Amino acid sequence: MARNTVSTNQIDDFKRRLFIFSGVPILFFLIIIVVLFSLQIVKGPQYAMKAKTNREQYSILPAIRGIVFDRTNKNVLAYNRRSFAVTVVPQNLPKDTDERDRLLERLGILLQMPKDEIQSILKQKNYSQYGSYVIKTDVPFKDIVFLAEHNRDFPGVYWKSKPLRVYPHGDMLAHVIGYVGMISQNEYTELSDKGYNIESVIGKSGVEKVYDLELKGRDGHIRRIVDATNQVTAEIIDRGAEPLPGSNVILSIDRELQLLVEQVMGENMGALIVSKPYTGEILAMVSYPRFDPNFFVSGRDKEAFKNLTLDQRKPFLNRAIQAQYPAGSIFKLVVSLAILDTEIIPVDKEYKCGGGYQLGNRFFYCWTNHGSDVDLYKAITQSCDSYFYQASLALGPDTIAEYARHLGLGQKLEIDLIGELDGIIPDIQWKRDVKKDVWYDGDTLNLSIGQGFLLVTPLQLNALTNIIANHGVLMKPYIVKEIHSAKNNEIVYRHTPEVLIKSNIDPAKYDFIIQAMRGVVTEGTARWGGAILSAESAGKTSSSEVQGMNTHSWYTAFAPYNSADPDEIISVTAIIEYGGAGSAVAAPMVSEVIEAYFSGADLDTARRNIWKKRSSTRKIADSGT
Repeated sequence: MARNTVSTNQIDDFKRRLFIFSGVPILFFLIIIVVLFSLQIVKGPQYAMKAKTNREQYSILPAIRGIVFDRTNKNVLAYNRRSFAVTVVPQNLPKDTDERDRLLERLGILLQMPKDEIQSILKQKNYSQYGSYVIKTDVPFKDIVFLAEHNRDFPGVYWKSKPLRVYPHGDMLAHVIGYVGMISQNEYTELSDKGYNIESVIGKSGVEKVYDLELKGRDGHIRRIVDATNQVTAEIIDRGAEPLPGSNVILSIDRELQLLVEQVMGENMGALIVSKPYTGEILAMVSYPRFDPNFFVSGRDKEAFKNLTLDQRKPFLNRAIQAQYPAGSIFKLVVSLAILDTEIIPVDKEYKCGGGYQLGNRFFYCWTNHGSDVDLYKAITQSCDSYFYQASLALGPDTIAEYARHLGLGQKLEIDLIGELDGIIPDIQWKRDVKKDVWYDGDTLNLSIGQGFLLVTPLQLNALTNIIANHGVLMKPYIVKEIHSAKNNEIVYRHTPEVLIKSNIDPAKYDFIIQAMRGVVTEGTARWGGAILSAESAGKTSSSEVQGMNTHSWYTAFAPYNSADPDEIISVTAIIEYGGAGSAVAAPMVSEVIEAYFSGADLDTARRNIWKKRSSTRKIADSGT
């Protein structure tokens, strides 16, 4: 019996051991099955995609940026030329630090770039881990050939055709057209949902920036097949992945007129604007000093860019819309309209001019002693400060300020350019809030002649001229006339003239101002400087004072002043910083533009025509303000 018992126990023990030794392999087998199921079924698509990614990489195919034309749709102001760019995909660079540094060193020698500059590009642009980064644009073809022949020595380094922006006229229209550059990290973060990518070229100023979405087109992409060493074995452009070119933009600018206006402006600091009062079109816009936007396309001339940024004359500033100046005597037109509309002061009321006006213990000078009583008409034509000093006290500063705002001053005119300023129209409350001081009668006198705290932009004074020429209607100024599809040249946008201000002042009041402005040219302060042979003009001179400096020289005019066709009229406004008397400096420049425009002549011929006109009239020794 004992022997049988032992035998039974041994059998049970053997069965337990057999079960254990058999169960362990089965357990491991089950685990393997579960892992395989997870890898192949559950996570299979994910790993398949990773495997595919290791074999396929995508590179951006940049779209061709739209062309910018002048108003004729024939003269090209900005276009593209073919060029090559070298890019780096960081994930494809050698993983070994020393090997990576040696590669970047070789690349830097080839591209004539310091290795540190390449590294800074890769470090700064950290907003895409797997993207390719443009290291240098406009790379010579011979360098691309070298890279192609030694591609295995430069893993992670690629090249592509990349359109390069060209501004064929150099610095002409620099402030209007603007320039383009590589997208910044902040720009990418803000605009990535609008079709921008890390290689996008984006407008930085001017029309290039305002209309960037229309100009940029839609980038495509190319699919690259790479081997285990990250060498490209094939490149495929899938259907629907082709880049689409940007739309072409047609400006209101007349290239030939712009060239002439810039010639007239020369190297005088300031701004000059030509527009059409009837539509609001800007025909020419000059700001000097300016810059060559081609400097920023390839980023090569860093020294030139540095010099521009350090230039104290501020060449990047579009003085036509971004600089603010005292208006000087042109502001008397605002005060005159306030006088006419309120009827507080009769039109024929005369104020004495004895070379100025005594207010308390202070004498406010007139630019000259007119020697007799002066009514409103004569005050405008002869630019008599004394008249406006006394009239302003009857009107009051708040009334003057109200009419200034009503006529478009002290506010942005919504032109389709970046950075427009609104100026300052001071009144009693403004001085209390901003200067923490009370308003004095002396402030009113200064305001009446466009001095004191008053600041305007050249565009605003051009708009004031337009609203007068239009008898109280101000059309919104604009630069872009049309946008055409690059695919079929179909018009996708056409600007419709838009009323910005409709004055409630009786149009007859504007007739008085227009006649007085004509008198400025025929018998007043612009009799010499405003002389024009081929058209009759109406204008207003101004010399705005700057403490401790020479005066700014202003002149604004429109012509033909009595035209039956409002679409024929143009207005021209100029300011020359520290230029002196408006009648002696700015007025002749404006007159040259108007004469050339209506005679169809070049600048030399226009100047000869003007001298013919001057010779037929009596020269005035002292042409005033």
